[in-house]
Amino acid sequence: MNRLTKYLLRETHHQTIERQKEIDKLQSAIKYLWINVSIYILITIIEYWLSIIGNSQALKADALNNLSGVISTGVLIFGLWEATNVNDDDIIGKQLPIKSVRSKDTLQLSRFRLETVFTLVTSFIILLISLQIIITGIIGLFHLEDKSSPNLMSALGAGIATVMMFGVFYINRHYGKKIGNASLMAASKDSLGDVVTSLGTTITVLISFFLNLAWLDGAVSVVIGGFILWQGLQIFQESTLNLADYVDPKLESQLKAEVEQFKKVHKVVDLRSRYNGNLLIVDIFIMVDPKATAMEIYHTNEKIERKLHKNFDVFDVTVTIIPDPDDLKK
Repeated sequence: MNRLTKYLLRETHHQTIERQKEIDKLQSAIKYLWINVSIYILITIIEYWLSIIGNSQALKADALNNLSGVISTGVLIFGLWEATNVNDDDIIGKQLPIKSVRSKDTLQLSRFRLETVFTLVTSFIILLISLQIIITGIIGLFHLEDKSSPNLMSALGAGIATVMMFGVFYINRHYGKKIGNASLMAASKDSLGDVVTSLGTTITVLISFFLNLAWLDGAVSVVIGGFILWQGLQIFQESTLNLADYVDPKLESQLKAEVEQFKKVHKVVDLRSRYNGNLLIVDIFIMVDPKATAMEIYHTNEKIERKLHKNFDVFDVTVTIIPDPDDLKK
C-alpha cells in the first residue's frame, strides 16, 4: 500500500470519526429538545388557562411566547432529525449524488446545513408570534374602559412558568456546552429570555393587582412582544450569516496566524472558511519554496490539518500550494 493510499484512508477515517461525533451531538440535542417541547407544552397550557381565569393580557402574551417555543423547537427537531438521517439518500425529497468524487464513504456535508436552515425557519415563527403579541397588546391599551386588573391566579401561573423555564434554561445551557451544540445553545438563549419574560410577568401582575393598574398589564404584554421580536431577529441574523458562509474575522485571523507559524509556509495568500451546520471547513492558499519536494509539501499539509483540527476543531482543511515567485528569481 503506497503512501498516497494510506493518506487517503487515514483522512477518510478521520472525517468519518468527526462526522459521527457531529451526528451523535445532533442526536443528543434532539433528546434534550424533546424535553423542551414537553415542558413548553405544559407551561403554555397552565399559563393560557390561568390568563383567562386571572384576566391577564401579559400572562396570555407569555403563554403565546411559550407556544412559539413549542412550534419552533418542533421545527428544529425535524431539521436535526433530517440532518442526522444519513441512511436516507435524499434531502427533503432531492436525491444526493450516488457517487462521491473523493470517497465512497464521504457524506454529503450539506446535509448538516439543515440544522441552520430550520433554525432560520424558527426565527420567522418567533417574529410572527411576537408581532401578533405586540399588535394585540396595543389594541388592548386603547380599550381599557372594559378591562379590569388581573388577579392573583395570573401571578401564580407566571410564577410556575418562571421556575419551570429556569429548569429548561439550565438543561439547554448545561448540555449545549457539554456536547458543543449550537442548537441547544441557541435554545438556551431563547429559554433565558422566557425566564425573564415570565419573571417580569409575575412582577407586573402583582403590581397591577395591588395598585389596580389595568393599563400596566397591557403595556407589559407589548414589552414582552418587543423582547420576543428582538430574540427572533438575533436568531435570524446568526442563521443567515451562517448560511451566507460568514465566519468571525477574528477566528479567520487566528487560523491564518496559526498556519503562518510553519517554517515551510512562506505566506498565506488567502484563507476562506465556512460552516456546514456546526462543521467548520477551511480552504487555504499558501506560498512555499518552488523547489520543495512533493513529500515535503505533503508533510506540511498534514501538519497544518492536524494543528487546525486540534486548536480550532476544524473538520476539513483543503490546502492549495502556490510557488513563491520571489524564490523563482533566485
